[in-house]
Parts: sequence; structure tokens; C-alpha cells
Amino acid sequence: MMKLFLFLGAVTAGTAFATPFPASDPENKGDWTLLESVSDEFEGDSLDSAKWLNLGLDDNYHGEWKGRAPSQYNPANISVSDGHLTIRSRWQPDFKFSDSTLHGTAYGTPAPVTTGAVLSTTRFKYGYLEMRCQAADGPVSSSFWTTGNGGEIDVFEHFGENSGNPESAYRYHTSLHDWRKGSPTFSKRIWQNDHRLAFKVAADFHVYGLDWTPDRLSVYIDGRLIRTVSRQELGKQWIATDEQKIWIDSETFDWEMNPNQLKETDFAQNPEFVVDYCRVWQRRAPGYDPELPPNLFGNQGFEEGLKSWVGEGEITQDAYLGESAAKLTRSGKIQQTVEVQPNTTYVLSAWAKLPATNRKDAWTDSWLNVASYGGPRLSVKFFMPDYHRKSLEFTTGPDAKNATIWITNAPKSHPTFVDHFELRESTPRLKK
Repeated sequence: MMKLFLFLGAVTAGTAFATPFPASDPENKGDWTLLESVSDEFEGDSLDSAKWLNLGLDDNYHGEWKGRAPSQYNPANISVSDGHLTIRSRWQPDFKFSDSTLHGTAYGTPAPVTTGAVLSTTRFKYGYLEMRCQAADGPVSSSFWTTGNGGEIDVFEHFGENSGNPESAYRYHTSLHDWRKGSPTFSKRIWQNDHRLAFKVAADFHVYGLDWTPDRLSVYIDGRLIRTVSRQELGKQWIATDEQKIWIDSETFDWEMNPNQLKETDFAQNPEFVVDYCRVWQRRAPGYDPELPPNLFGNQGFEEGLKSWVGEGEITQDAYLGESAAKLTRSGKIQQTVEVQPNTTYVLSAWAKLPATNRKDAWTDSWLNVASYGGPRLSVKFFMPDYHRKSLEFTTGPDAKNATIWITNAPKSHPTFVDHFELRESTPRLKK
């Protein structure tokens, strides 16, 4: 199936075409050039072996891992047809799994799941990475990521279905992993962005983007900016400094679902991660960075006490930014009503920490919520003991004038510290 390229308009869910430039910049303000060596429209009826390695083909994993045990990459699960790359995940007890283990977990036991992976044959340094895809509708990942000397960039790690946590199906997870030898955080996820989408990642095709520059990472969905972070902000956590190779794969994730919970019926339909295209561009014109719309919160960091807020909050100097934050020490909430525009998509975020969580056998939670905007109440959960950021998106109704936003620790009254609320329009914005 030949794809039709149009020069106007951004890419939206379910469309059968795409712009030749990033979905956030259809007018080409960045003066982009496509890196053909790591870009693919997946036309034809076979994988382009000049661009991609099918891991496990002829029992060759090219010095890479065999997948996240208990799942293992099976090259037969990779196919190209009708303009798409498809990675299937199957329950295959008759597959010849490796006798080796990964971090003490055997391949094929207790869940004989096979997945698939393709790896680019060439590397690149800096660029706008974009993929239009539909995640697998099952208990496996659908991921777009890169690896290089000392670091890993996860554009996204989707998880299509988790019966124990339905929110997993809405999560857009982006992260950096430290693979610097001798680093005190070696092998750790040292930065992440967890964003709750307004849709399930396995429900339809959407366009996911990450702009990686020498000084900044910017995360996009369907051409809309949802997060940007600078190298200066990340400091020692900035590991994105060397050439990278691209991975497109599926895996079992033991932090999402224990392998003992996986069942044959979960794979009855052979869940498919379907990729329409993978594209990487680089700028010919430097100096284009995302322009953030204004933050609509009043007193977003509690530097003026509880002005603009109502509820049971108290002021503390244990802050993420600035000198002050708010805390909940008994069951309750901190709330603000913010003016919004109708028929507009917003990104809501905050930083919070729950010190009673010990990451072992004590897990606590609080929830960031939005309602009264012309749509259903939406929420996202905080649960870690250190300050961490969570975000969600919502689109206002045709008559919306305000949105009510609050964080609550009810009903369990877990101590919660919260700081630096943001509410911004989610639009594609570039400046020179």
C-alpha cells in the first residue's frame, strides 16, 4: 500500500496519510531533512535488511539480548505487508527457547511467550524521532527506543493491557537509562515522563514524537507538545550524548504484570504492534525550540502561601522548586478552579512525593484530578517517596469556561507533599 504524502495539516488518529515533516511542524519551520538510513515507510512485503536486523534470524542476535525473559524474540513474529511493520506476540510452548537466563529468569518459563524486535543497522546523533503506530492489545510492550554508548532513550514503552491496572493502557512513558560504566546510577532509569493520554494506546493509530537536540528533549503526541526538558534541568541525568541505534520491539514487562499471571488466553489473538512508519529528521536551521504556552495556575508553587487554593493543605518548606510547597497530613484535598477556553486540549501536571512509600512493602498513593471542564473526571496517581512529576491531558467541552483541579490523599490519608502545578494548552508551537 503506497502512502500518500501531503504538505498541509498535522497527522491525526486513523488517517491514512502523513506529512513529510514532523507532525508538530507541518510548515517545515525547522527546515528538516529526513535521515533515510534510519527511516522506513515499510512498503513492500519484507523487512529491508539494509536498514534493519531481525533479532534471532538464523539464531543470530548480533550480540544483543534475546528479549526480556520469560519472553524471547522470535524472528517469525516480524512481518511487513500493506505498508506496515507488524510485531506479533504469541504463546508458543513448542518454541525452542534459549537455555540461558536473564537476571535469574529463564526464557519460556513460566510463560512461553515469543515476541519480536528489529534493530537499525546504522546509528545517528540528534534528531526528531517520530512513529505512527498502534500498540499491541495485550499484556506486552510496544516500544520505540534507542541505545548508544552510555545511554538509552525510550521514546515510548506502551503496555496495551494490564488486567490489574487498567490505567497502564493510557500511559505514554518516556525515559532515559544510564549505561555509563562506573556510574553510581548504572543500569537505572534516571529520568522519566509519565503522561496519561486521553485514549488507550492499543485502540487506534497515533503519532508519537521525540525531538532530541544537544540541549533539550521534547515529547509530542499527534503533533502536540506535552513536555520539554533541558539539558541544564537534567544535569548529571543527561546521558543522551552519543550516537544511537533504533529498536522497535515487544517484550513482557515484569513490573507491569508478574510472569506467573500471564495466561494462554491473553495471547489467543496474537497481539500485534503495528507500525505505519518510523522517521527521523534533523534540522538544517538551528535554533528552533518549543515555545511553552503560559501556565494558567495562580500561585502554582505556593510561594504566596495558599493564595488561589482552597482545601486542607498546609505550607511546608520541603519544596521541589522555590522555597515553599503544600502538604496534606490528614485526609483531604487542595483545589483550584482555573479559567479555560472551550474545545481546547490542555496538559495538567504537578510534582508530588509520598514519603511513607518504602518501595518494598509499603506503597501509598495520592491522586491528581480534573473535572467540571465539559468531560469526565480524569486522574493520575502519585506513589513514589521522592518528588516525581505526573501529567494528564483533557479536552474541554464547547461551553467550558473553567476546570476544577485538585490533588487528594483521601481516603487513606497518606502524607503528601505537592509543588509546581502547571496547566498549559497542548499545541504544536515552534519558535526561531
